[in-house]
Amino acid sequence: MSLPSLEINQERWNRILLKSYWIVLLLSVLVECAFLMVTKLSAGDFVAKYIFRPTILLTLIISLAELGVRRLSKHHDYVMITAATLLTVSISAIHSGLQYIMFFLFFPVMISIFYFQSKKLLYAVLSTIVSLLLLHTFNGVIHERVSYPSLLAMMVLLLIYCGVAFGILARGKEILMRLRTSYESNQELLVRTIMMDKLAKTDALTDTYNHMAYHEYSDYLTVQADAGSMSLFLAVMDIDNFKKVNDTFGHKAGDSVLRSVAAIARAKVGSNDIVARYGGEEFVVLFAEKSFQEVYDIVEDIRKSIAATSQEALLGSNVTVSIGLNDYAAGMGKEALFHGADVALYDAKRSGKNKTSLSESLALKAMQQSP
Repeated sequence: MSLPSLEINQERWNRILLKSYWIVLLLSVLVECAFLMVTKLSAGDFVAKYIFRPTILLTLIISLAELGVRRLSKHHDYVMITAATLLTVSISAIHSGLQYIMFFLFFPVMISIFYFQSKKLLYAVLSTIVSLLLLHTFNGVIHERVSYPSLLAMMVLLLIYCGVAFGILARGKEILMRLRTSYESNQELLVRTIMMDKLAKTDALTDTYNHMAYHEYSDYLTVQADAGSMSLFLAVMDIDNFKKVNDTFGHKAGDSVLRSVAAIARAKVGSNDIVARYGGEEFVVLFAEKSFQEVYDIVEDIRKSIAATSQEALLGSNVTVSIGLNDYAAGMGKEALFHGADVALYDAKRSGKNKTSLSESLALKAMQQSP
């Protein structure tokens, strides 16, 4: 397991960075407009040289960055750093007469930190150093104003700044690793807790819910049924003559029969229904949000499927089940619900087995609803 990728929300951050580029452009224009008030150049020359042409150039760079981020999604980070480098070089070259303007070259390094990767930071550092050397070599004003000792001092400051940036990344990665370790530990604990909870609620032999889980779910479902928000039925199912199976074929064969019966029941019920091993050869099924006819049809399908299934452990012989079915009435409680289904199961056993019997209250309702 791992933490979500650092690429998450990268599109959003790219958008934020691109907005910062547009802000840089806007600030550049505003600064030049302020200088227009005090410049000794004619307004036409100043606007053309320091406002119109620079604005077109910077707009082109940012627009290409916008296009590059959309078209070159795998290399969006390098596009953004390159765009930042071109912006700083352009602004530094245009405003070379301003003192300290070359410190704006640190901008690409700042942008690279957002990507939290050392290779991106290294790319930004190399781009900045190359830009600094090119500006000093080919821009006459910068070459004249910045001596070689000053240039060396700027490069030393740049390297110091970059060293701090690498330190920030290293510290961030250390924190990230601790978060990753903590995240994975929490995930493992959560999985372990889920597995333990599942084991605590599952019958190991039949992979159905166990007695404890049945009571837990019946408590919850009866509360919902009392609120009138859903219908609830309980089927109590017992394997006929199971003691004879154990005595004749052994307990291992009996376990195989239990697994087979449970598998058939689980396969027939819906996703909202609960199949549990109540004890020994007895199973219970809680049906939620179904009509009587739907429940009865499912119960009968389970009974008939079990009776039609050859049990390999019994040398091809079949087993049958008897089922008692009861429905929940508001205020009844889970004990009365179970008692009604259990009495119906006893009636099914007493009247010949391999059949489904209804509780008295459910049988009366079924008679009243029948045409």
